[in-house]
Amino acid sequence: MNLLIIQLCSKQEHSMFLHQLYAASGIFWQNLWDSVYKLFGRNDFAVGVIGSILFTNCVIWGANAIFLVLDTTGKPGFLMKYKVQMNKNVPVDRKKLKKAVKLVLFNGFVVAFPMTLLGIYTMKLRGCAFSGDLPSFTRVVIDIIMFSLVEEFGFYYSHRLMHHPIVYKYIHKIHHEWTAPIGIICIYAHPLEHCLVNMMPVILGPIIMGSHLSTTWMWYFITLVSTTISHCGYHFPFLPSQEAHDFHHQMFINCFGVLGILDRLHGTDNIFRASKAYKRDKISLSLTPMSQQYPD
Repeated sequence: MNLLIIQLCSKQEHSMFLHQLYAASGIFWQNLWDSVYKLFGRNDFAVGVIGSILFTNCVIWGANAIFLVLDTTGKPGFLMKYKVQMNKNVPVDRKKLKKAVKLVLFNGFVVAFPMTLLGIYTMKLRGCAFSGDLPSFTRVVIDIIMFSLVEEFGFYYSHRLMHHPIVYKYIHKIHHEWTAPIGIICIYAHPLEHCLVNMMPVILGPIIMGSHLSTTWMWYFITLVSTTISHCGYHFPFLPSQEAHDFHHQMFINCFGVLGILDRLHGTDNIFRASKAYKRDKISLSLTPMSQQYPD
């Protein structure tokens, strides 16, 4: 009982610290967002559509910068021991990478435009704020939690649909050309899949919650960095594990969701859980590669 009380007090202290940190930096974030809003002429659709597209593409390419160096050069060599699928894409095939980059740019700018426009228009109808005071720390946390649950639901079922034999052959097979994924292919997909599977589950949460656009951008940042890591092909220490999604690319089965909740509910992680990859599926707190901690 005493241990439980100590744990609850510790969690409360951590929560209070984060709340105070957010409050202390509130003026900075408020001024930064006001500057962004002003940059787009204080026009909701300009900051919502053009701003969102520019922001998301900056995140995608920024998050993938280091991974692209590793993938194209195989250097620094000492990091190669963290590869999930050893000796795959080291270095990556330049012709295949060029093809992927073209589609990623097309999806990131061209396909994203009508989807973002539709999303922002729906957010406006929902009453989402684009300017004014930023939401409180508590509201941001609640929103992000709800976004995650909505994305898990939307991504899992739309992704499973993409694996239906009829759909897979014409649409999802493009994404699975990479059986050993690299970070930049996180949005390498058929344009229709990019709309329904990559974008729709992500934008749906902010619409449902009626969230501020700044919180939506924060969510975009989280999801894009997360999907980059899940596709990167490296299990680096102290970073979230990408073992589950790498297993999905390698085996074409199991692990359809993001959080793993619906995979566990539907039993679509049974083969993964019986594999060594499941034992490696955690944040590594050691510099020893997970492939050496749990060898095949």
